[in-house]
Amino acid sequence: MKNKISIFIAIFIIALFGLFFYSDNSYKLALEAKFYYESKEYEKAINFSQKALDLDAYNKMATTTLNQSNAAMKFSSYIKNGKEYLERIKKMSQSGVSKADNERIKMMCDVMIEDFENLRNSALLDDELKSEALKMKEAFAKLKNELF
Repeated sequence: MKNKISIFIAIFIIALFGLFFYSDNSYKLALEAKFYYESKEYEKAINFSQKALDLDAYNKMATTTLNQSNAAMKFSSYIKNGKEYLERIKKMSQSGVSKADNERIKMMCDVMIEDFENLRNSALLDDELKSEALKMKEAFAKLKNELF
């Protein structure tokens, strides 16, 4: 009998927490932001987190999601820039590399290596995103070492 009562109480408490999260608009928006963050839609996650924080400045879930989404956006931007730079380097190398092109390639490598060092790493960030950024940095470091 005691087991049934304790199970009922546990379910009741969980239901109360669920009702609180569902009824509070700030936490509802924070949960949506967390969903978009996990779906790797970082811009939407930032928007929903900001709306949740506008309603309740002390919403820790929204604050964390906002910070992590901003960090993930920086990593995504870094990876996107790296792919664009590699594509430009590939186009430059097809028609022969002039001295000016050589300097541009060196500058691109320096920028990408330095930008990686400026990224704010976090334990909560997606490991796949972090490893892809690290691979991008290593590709530019290798390119710089081979060419210069």
